[in-house]
Amino acid sequence: MVVIEIALGGLCLAVGVWSAVGSVRALSAEEPGPDRRVLVLHEWAKAGFWLTLGAFLLGYLVLDDPREIRGFALVPIVLAGIRFLAAVRLARR
Repeated sequence: MVVIEIALGGLCLAVGVWSAVGSVRALSAEEPGPDRRVLVLHEWAKAGFWLTLGAFLLGYLVLDDPREIRGFALVPIVLAGIRFLAAVRLARR
């Protein structure tokens, strides 16, 4: 079971790094000011979601008392909400 958790946590971290690098490459400087800020927020929330999810899974595995990081589980959920709100804003332009 430990191997599966390590693999899932590592995979989520790898997806987060890949997403962050891809987001930086994909952003164009030609977007207008407010839309660009919302687009950047959307892209970084996507990368942050995967990074924090992977960190949570690995932290859950490593710590002796996993209850210590249960509040950290809210971070990926909040980032998903931020990404949703940014997507709604981008869809309305």
